Amino acid sequence: MKNLSFTCPITTRKIQSGFTLIELLITTTILTLLISMAVPSFAKLWQKQQADVYIETLQRAMATARYIAITSREIVSLCPYTETACGEEWEDGIMIFIDKNNNGIIDDEETLEEFIDFAPNNSTISWRASGRKNYLRYSPTGMARQFGRFHICDKEGDLSLARALVISRQGRSRIYKDRNNDGVVEDTNGATPDC
Repeated sequence: MKNLSFTCPITTRKIQSGFTLIELLITTTILTLLISMAVPSFAKLWQKQQADVYIETLQRAMATARYIAITSREIVSLCPYTETACGEEWEDGIMIFIDKNNNGIIDDEETLEEFIDFAPNNSTISWRASGRKNYLRYSPTGMARQFGRFHICDKEGDLSLARALVISRQGRSRIYKDRNNDGVVEDTNGATPDC
């Protein structure tokens, strides 16, 4: 018997990996278009989230002022910040202080209990209250001496970014909710914020 040797030539192909320049350009173009379409939606979502943060900050400030009034058994004022007295612009910040003589001024025997840096971007804050006062006071029982509504409004008039907060005579607060899912908050009677 003869020894047969058989050899089979193996051919190898080089497999290339990666993308061609045209494939990269097409992919980059598609990604750029998708991102450019999504950015405005994310910006609007961010603005709505900020509006919610502003109104919740106001609600926490009121809860703090009410708590201080009840625990200290003194009248507590919550109003726009200035160094010594209630100011005019809520966008300057909020101050909470025990107001023993009920005059809206931080006198020598009174101290600032809390300052809340409150500067909403592209929004205005208004307070519409009983007696047309630009402050809110809580009595030692927790009752609100002024009751009314805070309105946070977008300077460009976008109602989807408007928020409102109601303060009852009992001193409790309630935030407007979007009850009919139209993108605009309203109170229990269907009224939207006054913007």
